[in-house]
Amino acid sequence: MLRRIYTFEKSVFSIGVLIGVIIACLLIKSENETSIATSCQIRDSSIISYNDWFLKKDLKRYMVDYDLLSYGKNEQQGILESSFLYDSVRVLCVVFVTKGKNANAIRNTWGRQCNRLVFFSTENITDISVIQLKPKSSWHYLCDAIRYIWGSYGTDVHWILFAPDDLYVIPENLRYYIAHLDYNRTYYLGNDIIFWGQLYNDREAGYVLSIETIKLLQRKFNSSELCLKSGRYWKNDDFYLGKHLSEMGIYPIDTKDNNGCARFHRYNLNYVGAPHLYKSPINKFIKQMNAGCFSEHTITYNGIESDKFYLYYYLLYHVKVFSHGGILGNYPPNKTVSDDEIWKKFVRDEGIENPDLVSAKQYYELWERKIPSPDVLNAFFREQSRDAFSSDGISNSGNQQQ
Repeated sequence: MLRRIYTFEKSVFSIGVLIGVIIACLLIKSENETSIATSCQIRDSSIISYNDWFLKKDLKRYMVDYDLLSYGKNEQQGILESSFLYDSVRVLCVVFVTKGKNANAIRNTWGRQCNRLVFFSTENITDISVIQLKPKSSWHYLCDAIRYIWGSYGTDVHWILFAPDDLYVIPENLRYYIAHLDYNRTYYLGNDIIFWGQLYNDREAGYVLSIETIKLLQRKFNSSELCLKSGRYWKNDDFYLGKHLSEMGIYPIDTKDNNGCARFHRYNLNYVGAPHLYKSPINKFIKQMNAGCFSEHTITYNGIESDKFYLYYYLLYHVKVFSHGGILGNYPPNKTVSDDEIWKKFVRDEGIENPDLVSAKQYYELWERKIPSPDVLNAFFREQSRDAFSSDGISNSGNQQQ
């Protein structure tokens, strides 16, 4: 009964606060019609839709203690929400490869979070397994890739993400955004732009198609010859995709959040965070952005070198913020062998049966025989360096060997 009363009192208070917020919004709207969007739209509609979808699954959430999750015994019930979404929202990630090292980096980083990962290339990439196509235009390339996807994965995935090999993707944020959408309906998601009067999603930011959209595309272009006839130029595959989809009644959906900030970015994090510090984009058809305007649920950002993939992956998946401090992680690890036993074992390995009879001088001499002097060690490293340069085909004069 006390709990019911407490809950009711809290509800009365919450209702009072809500009424106050509504009145404040109405007053703001009467004074300044344009301020209502930023002052009163305090929640992203996609988050509301996701929460409604989640509740229909008859599931409950509870906060995870990072300290226990990272260092405690695995006694917490249930699974992580990201793991649940991984199983429920199946995403195929398609990467168009121009550099083998980028493909390798994707495979070892964000590509792990995809349900399936497929690499396409027009070249024979030796660093990684790719599906090699021989297109005569960029649309021919994309169209044949779509036909391959439908034939190989049509019944196994729900959504298909298309990405260049310098794009960093956060698949968890993508699933969070699309979970409540029906993949059996047509969807075309990304960073929309207009060129020659055509609205389409920019390839550089990546884009996402539902499996229903893939099905309709392969039905329209059921041969490689039809793909080629419907787009004969290079570097405009994204434009042609938007054009053909619009003819089918499928258009880009605005994926920005309620603050007007993008989830799909065609620029790197430096430009997204502070575009005023950089030159304006050369392409005048690309929309400008306000400094620091990126969604808290960003899905993609572009312009990534291969080494940065590993940095961002480490920051996103391995660095944890313990907002309430950590306890378990600050304890030293349990020692299976004592320090005393470690040095005694070393002495026994050197042929002395009773370590307790070894003097400090004898112990030092044992180590001295194992570790060379600084002069000897430096000479060894210099020799190793010379061997390394020689193996690279560089002579002492600095000329490359033929």
